[in-house]
Amino acid sequence: MKCVVGMSGGVDSSTTAALMKEKGYEVVGCTFKMFESTKSRAAIDNARRVADYLQIDHEVLDCIAEFKKFVMDYFIESYEVGITPNPCVMCNKFIKFKYLDDFRIKYNADALATGHYVQLRKSGGRVELFQAAERKKDQSYFLYGVDREILKLAEFPLGGHSKIRTRELARRFGIHVAEQPESQDICFLAEGDYASFIKHYSARSFVVGDIVDIHGNIVGKHPGTINYTIGQRKGLGLSGGPFFVCGIDVDRNRVIISDKNGVGVDKILLEDVKFLNEEYLGNCEVKIRSISPKNPAKIVKNDGEYSVELESPEYGVASGQHCVFYAGEMLLGGGLIKAAIIKDSFA
Repeated sequence: MKCVVGMSGGVDSSTTAALMKEKGYEVVGCTFKMFESTKSRAAIDNARRVADYLQIDHEVLDCIAEFKKFVMDYFIESYEVGITPNPCVMCNKFIKFKYLDDFRIKYNADALATGHYVQLRKSGGRVELFQAAERKKDQSYFLYGVDREILKLAEFPLGGHSKIRTRELARRFGIHVAEQPESQDICFLAEGDYASFIKHYSARSFVVGDIVDIHGNIVGKHPGTINYTIGQRKGLGLSGGPFFVCGIDVDRNRVIISDKNGVGVDKILLEDVKFLNEEYLGNCEVKIRSISPKNPAKIVKNDGEYSVELESPEYGVASGQHCVFYAGEMLLGGGLIKAAIIKDSFA
């Protein structure tokens, strides 16, 4: 049997390649070249070195044009219009798994594998995704948009392991990146500085404007709307409070703030909803960001439009982010947040 493995040059994907080879697969490594930088070149070199050490074939796929279109341009354009993007969801949906599957077809391989921390179960024609054994490493949130037919051929060998165990396995295999530190930043940003990145590549100017309260009263100045996201509390430069960003009015160059009661949301309107298997309506739990706890909720469909009614308030719900549905540990699906409805009665 043959398996193609997405290799980023890090410990997770490198260990995945070693585990798939240990399982008896003929492994072919695939590394995506998604942008030009010192960081990207180092990652490719690490992946090649690991592939040589494991004695597996390895190729680098140039995805620069596609990554720019589906991830970087989307990221910039989202901030330009005042919404909050999630580039990792889009990358998994439009780049990583699509091109890894194309690579699988090229090599006539039986499976594809990545180093994502998520658990996969297959039964007949169904494929079910579950949260990783180590919750703080769980990446199921980022995979709800991946095509189900691709997932039927996928393997995620790290889903049942902790990060500590992964490093132990990497040491056992003798992989040189076993102790490589994790990166918490978006891959194409230098040290997580998204504002500088957008200012550099955007055709728009982000200039000083007003910070206003929900009644329209001017309470301060901001250096550009690009520096703010919905739910933000720190860096507002306002006395009193605490205050939170509850709106970004790009057209009027305004940042709108409120106290906590002004950002509590009890209903979320969705678009581009996708279910992993059959449509699910009714009680579930949802996550509005990858690091947030799950919140009991109900999925409702009305005239073809989906919404989520929350049992308790969520704060910092931003248009452009993703609301992902769960039944216990099992991923049901998710959708793009179109709008959030603030409930005045939250205490």
